[in-house]
Amino acid sequence: MFLTVSASPGWGVEVGEPVPDFVVQTFDGGSLSRSTLGGKPMMLIFWNTWCTVCMKELPKINRLAERFGPKEAAILAVNTGLNDSESKARAYWKKHGYVFPVGFDHSFEIGKAFKVRGVPTVFLVDSKGVVRYKSPEFPKDIEERLKKLKD
Repeated sequence: MFLTVSASPGWGVEVGEPVPDFVVQTFDGGSLSRSTLGGKPMMLIFWNTWCTVCMKELPKINRLAERFGPKEAAILAVNTGLNDSESKARAYWKKHGYVFPVGFDHSFEIGKAFKVRGVPTVFLVDSKGVVRYKSPEFPKDIEERLKKLKD
């Protein structure tokens, strides 16, 4: 798996700050980065297979991904790799048939760069690459928030 993050150790991203330019290989064999998603709002969720809240939220995120599609908003899940395995994460993803991209953070470098303290952690990023929402909770008004991020 290829994984890089262009951020110095200890740096983390908070609301109002730009996201680091991460690169993660997705389970379908492609790769995604902040720079390749340029100009689109982004929702990024950090998750694990053992996280019960994640299991409740991922189906909602999948419906959102089906509705918005990759042209309107980039939706990406990253398994933190903490107390989890890539094979277990892949099996979970395949079993549930989620349509949005997912990657595995083997060394937790992306998680460190984003200052993830637990799962789930949800980020909403505007079309300019600035974090507008960071929370362990999935926002109830997610559709409105994503639409506003395009401006």
